[in-house]
Amino acid sequence: MTLLTIMAVVIIAGAFGLFANITKNFRPNKKRVQQEIAKMKADVEKWAGELVPITKEELELFSKTQIKQSKKSRSKTSYKGTFKTIFEEPIVAYSYRSFLGKGNHAILYARTAKHEFAYWINDKGIQVVIDNEMIGTIKSNDVLYGAKSNRMLARVNRSEKEMLPIVVKDREVGSMVKGLPAPNEALSSRAFEFVKEDLSEEEQTLMLSLGILEMVKVTNGQ
Repeated sequence: MTLLTIMAVVIIAGAFGLFANITKNFRPNKKRVQQEIAKMKADVEKWAGELVPITKEELELFSKTQIKQSKKSRSKTSYKGTFKTIFEEPIVAYSYRSFLGKGNHAILYARTAKHEFAYWINDKGIQVVIDNEMIGTIKSNDVLYGAKSNRMLARVNRSEKEMLPIVVKDREVGSMVKGLPAPNEALSSRAFEFVKEDLSEEEQTLMLSLGILEMVKVTNGQ
């Protein structure tokens, strides 16, 4: 084999390797999404540590600030972090990854002490899976529609100036503070300004499914 032939083989192999690497970062299909979520779950379990169980009281102490966060940007954007309470307790760990291609395609995996949340962000909306069960899809109107009923399960109301009320089915269960805290407010910043006293388990879980997604988007500049 001549030197030129060897060089050609090396160049072709490198091109194929580069193509394969870029292809991995293009928008995934359903099978690939499941594989990526499994990887995220395994990764989060390595560093998340013990998370504080979320009660109604803990929701009121939920902060938008994070204990740790890592970002990597090249042909893809990925970041992960742990949200905490205003008393520095870890409460939600998450991992996010976006993909190349036309439109918005990304995957978000988040974990609390009790529940797992997975989001597939694509052109059709945001598919939401809680504890391995397909719950529904968040459409562009910020409404989460049930996978089985196709009826509204929950929604974020963006019409308010300072707050983001969250409605589950037919009642408002809480409100999130818009935007990020000022630097001098970081220690006392709360994510939820108002939470209903009599939250059911279902209402709290659906409220978290929208709240976690909102916090990840806001704190990472989306």
